[in-house]
This record gives sequence, structure tokens and C-alpha cells, in this order.
Amino acid sequence: MKADNNTKNREIKHRSTFAILFYINRTKVRKDGTCQLLCKVSIDAVPAQIGTKASVKSALWNPEMGRADGRSENALTVNRAIDDLTKQIKEHYKRIKNSLGFVTAELVKNAVTGIGQKPLTLLELFREHNEEVKARVGTDCVEETYKIYVRSHNHLQSFI
Repeated sequence: MKADNNTKNREIKHRSTFAILFYINRTKVRKDGTCQLLCKVSIDAVPAQIGTKASVKSALWNPEMGRADGRSENALTVNRAIDDLTKQIKEHYKRIKNSLGFVTAELVKNAVTGIGQKPLTLLELFREHNEEVKARVGTDCVEETYKIYVRSHNHLQSFI
């Protein structure tokens, strides 16, 4: 029983708040009467704003739901864009949290917008993976696992 309580306490300590909010910028109405759809990602009460390429007529926007009302083509397109972006944000959030162990709104924003991403070769990717595993040795990974990954990297490097 004590082990279960300790596990729950650790989970509570590492939880963070995560919220996604969609809104429109009513102050900048375009010539066609639409407003740009914006997204705010908040993690631990620190926001990051993401601009989307979608725009919606202000009459269709429902601020309580964070979606466009109706079945018009514009409403369906905007709601589809909201669903796609929400899915993408959640996937990046999980990936960053699993790889780094922590996540910030700015990291999620950069991942979604593609800022700071450099193309990696297979060996560079493997080397970064090994560095991450080395950092985790002693917490959720053993030294032998790290050594196996280093050996695999060396074999791959000699093969290439």
C-alpha cells in the first residue's frame, strides 16, 4: 500500500496544467469580413500564441465553444482545422514530455510551427538518442542499456 501512495504522490508532483484555447482576433477584420483564427496553448499558466492560416466570419464564431457554429463551408473548414491543430498539439505535447521529461508552451509552439527543427541524419539522430538515454541512466534506464546503444551506434557508423 505504501508503494502505491508514493507512486501517486510522485505523479501529482509532476502534473502540469495544459490547455488549448481557440479564439478570433475581432480587432483585425479582413476585407472579406473574416477574422483570423488564433490558438493559445497554456502550460502551467504560461501561454504561447499560435497563428493559424484559417479565418472565420465573426458571426459564425462561438467563443464559449471555441468553434464555428453552423454547417456552412467556412464553419466546417474552420472546425476541421481546429480538430487537426488540436490533435497535432497534443501529439507534440506527449512527444516532448516523453523525450525531455518536461514540456513548456514555447516548446510545443516551436514544434507545431517547425521553428528550431533541423534535419537530422540517421547517425545524428542516433547520437542524440544516446545522449538522452545517458541522461536517463539511474532514473529509468540502466548503464548497460546505454552501453548497448553506444555499441549499436558504432556498428551503424562503421557500416555506413
